Amino acid sequence: MSVTIKDIAAVAKVSRGTVDRVLNNRGGVNPDVEERVKMVVKALGYKPNSAAKALSILKKRMVFGVLLPSINNPFFKDLIAGIYAAQKEYEDYGVKVILKEMSGYDVENQIEFIDELLAEGVTALAFLPFDDRKIAEKINQIVASGIPVVTINSDIENSARNCYIGVDFVQSGRIAAGLMGLINSKAQILVLSGTGKLLSHNQRIRGFCEVMDSRLSNLSIIETLECNDNDFLAYDLVSKALAVHPQIDALYITGEGIKGACEAISKLNERKISTICYDDGPHIKQLVKEGKINATICQQPFKQGYESIAYLFKYFAGAELSEKSNILMDNIIEIVENIDYKSQ
Repeated sequence: MSVTIKDIAAVAKVSRGTVDRVLNNRGGVNPDVEERVKMVVKALGYKPNSAAKALSILKKRMVFGVLLPSINNPFFKDLIAGIYAAQKEYEDYGVKVILKEMSGYDVENQIEFIDELLAEGVTALAFLPFDDRKIAEKINQIVASGIPVVTINSDIENSARNCYIGVDFVQSGRIAAGLMGLINSKAQILVLSGTGKLLSHNQRIRGFCEVMDSRLSNLSIIETLECNDNDFLAYDLVSKALAVHPQIDALYITGEGIKGACEAISKLNERKISTICYDDGPHIKQLVKEGKINATICQQPFKQGYESIAYLFKYFAGAELSEKSNILMDNIIEIVENIDYKSQ
């Protein structure tokens, strides 16, 4: 005879409603009580009825709000494709995605977009947070109201978000430093950051510096600049830096602005600049093939987008999610020999 929710409630000495909240990850249960219910569920070998579960999922309203600073930033094309691929896979269960795109990294603007999504009645939020206390506080408010939050591509500290989906960006930076040491063992480096308002970009620089300090002391950072992920600004900044600092012979780019930076380098016909960047959009692939970028480190943006929606669906479906609060993609090194290779 199969175990029922009523059986679990009787053994755990709680109501059937409490058991239902625990089984479906709805929250609002005392942690000690939740742990007791889970122990009873495991001890009794409870298995949910698949047909009943499917009907239960169909009754839930799953409108997932997504917010990305993707306007004029080519990186996000694949990430958005992954989001819509997941929506299509789960659309028979009623999953709907409302995507809002913004440009720049203004904190108040991001909060306004979040409020717009909440006003439209989203039941979950997936977004790339700017690294600011106000954003962390906003996340905490949303989660406290019962709406799950997933951070995509860049995380934020001191927040109650449910899950981060992206890569280990400190490790990304460490990999970049190791590559730079192999390519140019005494590199005099210009660091071009996309923005200081994303934890991910700052972590890439931190990881890079950690390796320099620990084992690659011959590498030197001459200057660090910020281009706001803008090609035109990147071109101007890199052009001026190379003119002021003739000893610079390496470029480390932590975000976008890659095309503009490489155009600035191209103006120096006799000056070789070792260049390492991130991702593998069409413009980056072409620059690698032309020898203007030595290596790029990729972070599987399509998979990031897909997993963000898949996680939220599993959350509403009552799946037993991992205790780990991160879903990490691989950091993949690409050079000219494998820039077009895609594993099956």
